[in-house]
Amino acid sequence: MSNDGVLRNLRRQHELRVLAILVERGPCSRRELENATGLSRTTMSAIVADLVRRRAVADDAQRPAPGRGRPTTLVRLNPHAAAAVGVELGRGHVSVAVADIARTVLAHVTEPIGMESGLSVRMDAALSLLKRVAAGRRLALEGLAAAGLGLWGHHPDPRAGGGDPAGDLVVTDLAERLGGTLDVPVTWDNNIRLAAVAERYTVESPACADLVYIALSHGVGSGVVINGTLARGASGTAGEIGHVSVEPSGPPCWCGGRGCLEQYLSIDAVLGRVRAVAPDVADVAGLVAALDRGDRSVRDVVDWSAELLGRALGTVAILLDPHRVVIGGELADLGDHLLDPVRASLARQKLSIRDRRLELGTARISQGAAAVGAALVALDRHSPIHGIGDVTAEFPGKGDGDLCRDY
Repeated sequence: MSNDGVLRNLRRQHELRVLAILVERGPCSRRELENATGLSRTTMSAIVADLVRRRAVADDAQRPAPGRGRPTTLVRLNPHAAAAVGVELGRGHVSVAVADIARTVLAHVTEPIGMESGLSVRMDAALSLLKRVAAGRRLALEGLAAAGLGLWGHHPDPRAGGGDPAGDLVVTDLAERLGGTLDVPVTWDNNIRLAAVAERYTVESPACADLVYIALSHGVGSGVVINGTLARGASGTAGEIGHVSVEPSGPPCWCGGRGCLEQYLSIDAVLGRVRAVAPDVADVAGLVAALDRGDRSVRDVVDWSAELLGRALGTVAILLDPHRVVIGGELADLGDHLLDPVRASLARQKLSIRDRRLELGTARISQGAAAVGAALVALDRHSPIHGIGDVTAEFPGKGDGDLCRDY
């Protein structure tokens, strides 16, 4: 590489570092950016000026100074610089989301769909929902930077470090259809891992830089975020806590194992055991009602299930040392009826090694979180701000550069 090429690459890395800081921290002064990056005042001034010229950032915000001092000019991301769509094809629902480059969710809607529906039918429903949402929220879908797709099962995007490039033709076809409809590149992943990303970026807390997201639904899935990055593993299956065996002589699982956590903590498994002692409990809402009434037999079933989950989380805590464990899925509706006995199980395991503190809570987004995560991952992979190359290369003929604007 020539000296000019080396310098261009170095400049690009500095720009990406500045943009990443603005994504994480929000508006910053030039001095704050200099301190965070270690770049000189002259270099930072040149980088900010160039990013303003390319409409990637703006320097029109101000922070009042104490007393009679002059206000500080702040650099912020231009939220109109890029936007992406996220689509989730869930087992019983479809969800769509639109997010901008500042990771602001502009729209997020979920609709139920029959569990017998095929993936093609689900995609039809999702695209129809997206059009209606865009029309209702006055969002332009032309000129988007990217789209993301989340669905249940093992579907890692090979371009993101997992999966066989030629081994998932069904999902590849779905991604091509989504990308062809919106005229954008598409990335995809398992819905639970994408929900973990949504939890990571929709909560303003350093605790979410290291978290484990567990979905207790028709299956049991999980996603792991380490140092702010989604962990996929060598084959794209990192974090499959649902297929950790908690009882070697337990019932067979579809994965080929025995006694997997999913065999005890899926919706069907929990409700099946509850109905053995309370036949009138038809669904999760009925289960919550029985717990609220103080039904002791139902309480015992949930406590037993929570103990199994607590043991599995104890192992996770030792191996990964997350700051926060998030419970999502329909069974998260049990709230403290489930979380309190899990906390008790963790406490019995003496996990407070070297002041380790493990937060346990329910997900912020109750349903369709993968659509939000899919949009955010798509932005990280494909947006002109985060990708290589000149930001202006993505804006031919766009005038003011708004990629997802209100009308």
